Amino acid sequence: MSKIAFKNPKGNTIYWTKLGFDWGAFWGALLLAGLPFFLRRMNTFGAYFLGLALIDTIGACLENLSKEPSGFIYSMIALDLGLALYFGIRGGKLTARHYLEEGYEFHTKDKDLIVLAKNKWDLNT
Repeated sequence: MSKIAFKNPKGNTIYWTKLGFDWGAFWGALLLAGLPFFLRRMNTFGAYFLGLALIDTIGACLENLSKEPSGFIYSMIALDLGLALYFGIRGGKLTARHYLEEGYEFHTKDKDLIVLAKNKWDLNT
């Protein structure tokens, strides 16, 4: 997998994102309660997944209290897997757009890789 670097022009902060399936976003959405999104400074997505993890946990606890099983757990598993797959596939693009909106610039030396990333992520910068 190819990695693209983004550098903050006002400082020396460099963040990396992958060109391809984003395993960090996949596992962050599925099991890590949004932690990778907080580390990428994408706090809104991190808060959404932290809230979803809390809803999953509370729902599982309430599900254990009832004598009759309901479809809540299965629907939450399907929702979690669907969101994890979506963010795994689109995670690199969302991360790149976030960094560019925050003022970061491409910092990768390979210009062909930057062109490939811009075409794949539909970036017009």
